[in-house]
Amino acid sequence: MARLNKYPLDSNITKTDILLGSDGGGSTKNYAIPEIGKAISKFNMAGQPQIGYYYQQDLSTGRQPGTISINGGATQVAFTSLSSIIVSKYSFDSQNTSENLLLSFVGTEITITDIDNPNNFGTYTLDSATALDSNFYTLSLFNKNGNGDIIKDQFYVLSSRKGDVSFVYEQNTGNPQQVWNITHNLNKKPSVTIVTATDTTVVGEVTYNNNNQLTITLSSANSGKAYLN
Repeated sequence: MARLNKYPLDSNITKTDILLGSDGGGSTKNYAIPEIGKAISKFNMAGQPQIGYYYQQDLSTGRQPGTISINGGATQVAFTSLSSIIVSKYSFDSQNTSENLLLSFVGTEITITDIDNPNNFGTYTLDSATALDSNFYTLSLFNKNGNGDIIKDQFYVLSSRKGDVSFVYEQNTGNPQQVWNITHNLNKKPSVTIVTATDTTVVGEVTYNNNNQLTITLSSANSGKAYLN
């Protein structure tokens, strides 16, 4: 075998290329380029504002760090049906907390993406993050789009489109109103989706007072949430 520095440099890297290296135990192995890319996402070695998780369906041993779980979750669940998930404050295989990053996602549009197949994903407005205990948060989600299922033991990346600012307004259940006056401070005229307290999407008349305030007029008094994007 020639010395490594004697081999020619390849400036045309493709998905079929293989790299030679050593694993953590010192054994020499081949590594496929696509698998290296997945590892970069899984362990967030690129330092992006995202959190890597795997879907833990079996909770018999308790929720584990670096996981997503779903109460009563099956082995696979359609992304478009998710309205709540429980996530660790730790990214997968990391000793460093991602708690502050996670909480900064509240009120923004987030995406949960399968690292093996980016066409399997869910896009949501992250409504709230409520501490379940000292290590886990319950995320309240409003689905906007998605394809495929979240599958047990598969790895996912949770990321946020923080540049596209959104706002969630809540009209309390104990105080239903026909007219909702909303100050959102988004400095734009956002799209509006109205969901009542019974999880029914309804249509209301939206009046844009200015770039930071709007008024929703419903056909009758109601409580619920307005999602502004």
